[in-house]
Amino acid sequence: MRRILLAALLAMPALVSFDSASLAQGINSSPRTIDVTGHGDSSAKPDMMTLSFMVTARADTADECTRKESEKSRQVIDALKAKLGDSTKITTSDFSFSPSIEYGNGMPTPVAIGGTPEPPPTPTWRFTGEVDVFTDSIDPIADLLDTGIAAGASTISESGVSETAEDWDPTAPPVSSGMSTATGTGAYRRFRRMYRMGLSIETTGVSASDAMRKGTALMKRVQSALRDKMSAGQGRVETGNFAVNQMNPQQEAERERYQPPPPPQPQHKVYNAQVTITVETPKLELLGPSVAAAMKSEDVRLNQVSFSLKDDSAARKEAIEKASADAKSKADTLASSMGVKLKGILRISTNAQFRPYVVYGNQYMGAAAMSLGSVAAPAAVQAPMPVTPRDVGFGADVNVTYQIE
Repeated sequence: MRRILLAALLAMPALVSFDSASLAQGINSSPRTIDVTGHGDSSAKPDMMTLSFMVTARADTADECTRKESEKSRQVIDALKAKLGDSTKITTSDFSFSPSIEYGNGMPTPVAIGGTPEPPPTPTWRFTGEVDVFTDSIDPIADLLDTGIAAGASTISESGVSETAEDWDPTAPPVSSGMSTATGTGAYRRFRRMYRMGLSIETTGVSASDAMRKGTALMKRVQSALRDKMSAGQGRVETGNFAVNQMNPQQEAERERYQPPPPPQPQHKVYNAQVTITVETPKLELLGPSVAAAMKSEDVRLNQVSFSLKDDSAARKEAIEKASADAKSKADTLASSMGVKLKGILRISTNAQFRPYVVYGNQYMGAAAMSLGSVAAPAAVQAPMPVTPRDVGFGADVNVTYQIE
């Protein structure tokens, strides 16, 4: 017994050494690999078609709109079942409902009592005048300008800085200044530096007196607004030059003529609803009659026709087999050119995608019209088969990781 135990103890270091060496070899050595991707396609004649229709409704009330939508959808479904059979798979989806505002909406435009208003007499006289503003500081000029324009002034005629003579003394000797101030034996005692802004006043009238009355009223309104805006002692507002002149024919022609205001457009609230109806059938030969039966109403629109396979397993299998063979061929070529051998497959993945043949509604209607030699839409939908379905099928990709040696 002691001999057996002693032999086991002597063998333990060798075992530990062997396991450590094996572990180090496993960590340091990783398999060499190559990655390839193969592609394959398959096709087949379609034996299924899916038709998608959009049914819309519009009404003045929400209840009426939903009722009309339901009735139209039922009519389309009944028409499709009558052509394709009661067992045909028909579904509805994507129902939407929303209000909107229409302008006009075919309603008669209201007319004012008494008919169209007569245009006012053409003005032939023009009044022009000026209101001057004087301030001790430039700071209030901007606010005063906004006030004058809002009250009726048309624009700024002039602006700048001036000296205003004040305190006339008839017994004082003349005072020299940049301005001529001496009058007889008296003179002004001082000169006040002020900021000046002139605002233009313009208006027209059918006569000289009419233009004068309008211009005078407008000048007074501008002056009153400026005085109310100006603080006490901040400056003064004065009336400048004014004139009344008869307008010449050229000026009269350049003036905008009176245009009666357009009548208000009536607003009308309406409700809109729509739903998608989808039908699946293997009866490809009934494509034209099915579309014609569903689109008897102008509120029905063909979205698209999609051709597919009822059972796509054979096409999928063929595409994947072709992709696998393509990947194997690429791996063999790559290994041979690099002087290595394929040892085995470490990883493999595949992705297969079905490719239906889709004809959109506008394409279908165009093909139908051309088949009849006309562009009339109602007649176009009667075409038995305006489009010839192409082959449908699969495209597959296979990704393979090979170990090499």
